[in-house]
Amino acid sequence: MRSTTPHPSPAAAPQHSARAVSLLLAGVAATVLAAPAPASAAPVDPGAVVSTSAATASPVIRFQAGWTTTVDGVVTANSPVLVDYDPSRLPTCRAQYAGGDAWSINVEYRVDGSAVQRQPVTQLNSNRRQEKVLASLPLGAGAHELELWFVSGDRAGCHEYDSRYGANYRFTIAQ
Repeated sequence: MRSTTPHPSPAAAPQHSARAVSLLLAGVAATVLAAPAPASAAPVDPGAVVSTSAATASPVIRFQAGWTTTVDGVVTANSPVLVDYDPSRLPTCRAQYAGGDAWSINVEYRVDGSAVQRQPVTQLNSNRRQEKVLASLPLGAGAHELELWFVSGDRAGCHEYDSRYGANYRFTIAQ
């Protein structure tokens, strides 16, 4: 079916788009500048570093090489938190099969002691190589604590864990 909605001429489109972008950016800047600083929720994990980032819509918990953990933003109830995991933290289980990676890494987590859930933090790309991906963990209204750990496994049956030596990583969830 063909659309009969009138479209602006190609010459008018860039001018309209530039003005719309300008207004949008001005609105975002005004919102960011006028918004009060977020209350910092101290992570329960004593090794975590907390910072804020206006450019990130959802908070990001980063598990970096060198065994550092940082939180960008505030982990808040009723909104998702992103998990950015460096696969080099679990280097052992790396089986290959038919020229491709036959391993993966998942974040396993629970909120307030509920049932364990799982999300991938690596996935196969088109060349059959694992690459890092962000996991988005939903946090319900009224949630108070996020507990998580990481599991690597491969086709050969190898399993490896990153769990703060079995204590798991724990983060307080702001209300």
